[in-house]
Amino acid sequence: MNASTASPRRRALALALGLLLSCPFPAAAGPQREPGGRAAAEQLAQCADAGREEGQGLRLLFSGLPSFAREVLARHGVRASIDSRGGGLRIELQLESLRDVDLPGEHPATIPLPPHEARNVRQDPRSGIAPLWMLDEATVAAADRAYDIRHDAAEAEASLPARLVHSETAEALPGYEIVGAYTDAFTGFAALVLESRQAPPHGAHRIYAVAGTHVFAHLDFRSWASGLTRGRAQFASTAALRMIRDAAAYARDPRGGEVVLTGQSQGGLTAQGLGYLLQTFLDAEPAPHRLVHVVSWGAAGAEEVMQRLLERRRAGKGRGFGAELEAHWAATDPGYAEAAEVWAVLGRQWDRAPPGEELALLRATAARMRIVGYFFDIDLFARAGTFPGTAMAFPTALILPDTCETTVAEAVFGLQGGAFGVRLESHFLQGYRRAVARGAIALAHPVRPVKWEWVDEVAPAFDALGSLWLETLYFDGIAAGEANWRRCLASGRWQTGANRSCRESFFQGCSPEEEGARRWCLVREGAGGGAQPIIR
Repeated sequence: MNASTASPRRRALALALGLLLSCPFPAAAGPQREPGGRAAAEQLAQCADAGREEGQGLRLLFSGLPSFAREVLARHGVRASIDSRGGGLRIELQLESLRDVDLPGEHPATIPLPPHEARNVRQDPRSGIAPLWMLDEATVAAADRAYDIRHDAAEAEASLPARLVHSETAEALPGYEIVGAYTDAFTGFAALVLESRQAPPHGAHRIYAVAGTHVFAHLDFRSWASGLTRGRAQFASTAALRMIRDAAAYARDPRGGEVVLTGQSQGGLTAQGLGYLLQTFLDAEPAPHRLVHVVSWGAAGAEEVMQRLLERRRAGKGRGFGAELEAHWAATDPGYAEAAEVWAVLGRQWDRAPPGEELALLRATAARMRIVGYFFDIDLFARAGTFPGTAMAFPTALILPDTCETTVAEAVFGLQGGAFGVRLESHFLQGYRRAVARGAIALAHPVRPVKWEWVDEVAPAFDALGSLWLETLYFDGIAAGEANWRRCLASGRWQTGANRSCRESFFQGCSPEEEGARRWCLVREGAGGGAQPIIR
């Protein structure tokens, strides 16, 4: 970062983003709440004029289901015929008043797995939570609620706390209370902490729900840029590392409980990365701890992302942020020292593995957690990366909207409903929550999803692009703000895009503005002099 880098950075970013928009890269997306667009308006108008349309009905037959399937369907009031003769459980599901929308076909190369592959994630003997299916259902609402966190760059610059706006999802978690939230100004990471109000024998636990990419009602390009790193920027962020310590303390506390990490799309990838970090942190001490769960909504996998992170750190590149940014945060962020301690513990654990054994280490770490990913096989985003746990596919028909419901494709993009719109719906929380309300947790079956190898091949380039985008947003926003300049001017030494070593504002290139143009600044030394230890 010198006097000549700011404009080239923006030009390079603009060019790269232009190329990106012409590629089918699976950038994650968040939930849609407010319908709009002609197709959506037409559909809702029909319902308003004629009441609820009759629509089509479906009969779906399932066999080899878990014993708790009866409870799930009864809880949601789903019409079904149940036959338990012969020792097995056969269910005919009856869905009524569905829109007549074409369903895309599932991928023919997806490998179905025998039911016993799902036994441990459905009834994990290491967990004291009963029943686990109710926990998993709660996580989809928690993942949705995490999108209600608000903490934009301007609020972060002004040191204002994060806000939680009200939404209908707030009413969907009656058994939990909010006990915390974590946000990161650089990456846009946002996570909500919910603690179960239920007493034993249900099992004490906390859900750490991570927001994914903010695309619709609350646009946040930091989450878009982090999405290009496939969650790496967020789960390695300072706020995430601090959350790891909090979660570990809760899992170790005799009065604490089990830890559940969840999220949808990029939030699911970030939850997987957090699971690896948390389990590694817990393994560093012999003290007993409760089980760690990862419940991902979407089967995009973080195994390769984590492997590259370990290799990056071994090569001396730390967690993927530049040394000058790390030095600035070390001098200005009160939570940085705590995050640095967590990273140091993680590093010592990772260093125990010989070079080239990173993947084996990660898989051994994953085996000590309960990791499950719920998804629709028609979701193209599920083709990215290796999922580290058990992937559970929902029956595609469960995503069909009711006669008076719109799809995200209609509500947001104004497209007519059809196979493409349903495929998009399979990625969004709206589709997941609809399916869960129809008993999908009981009807899911274990599979090995088909993966796109090209996604991993281009991942390093997209990671670099995402990092560049995050830096550009930061330098044009928070780093150029008045609050940040007050920190720089009060420090022992700072740098700008025009001067790498400033001790007085009257030095050339060391003031906040010149010829009407606003500059960014980064602290290099604290007010007491000397550089602070940084994360590497």
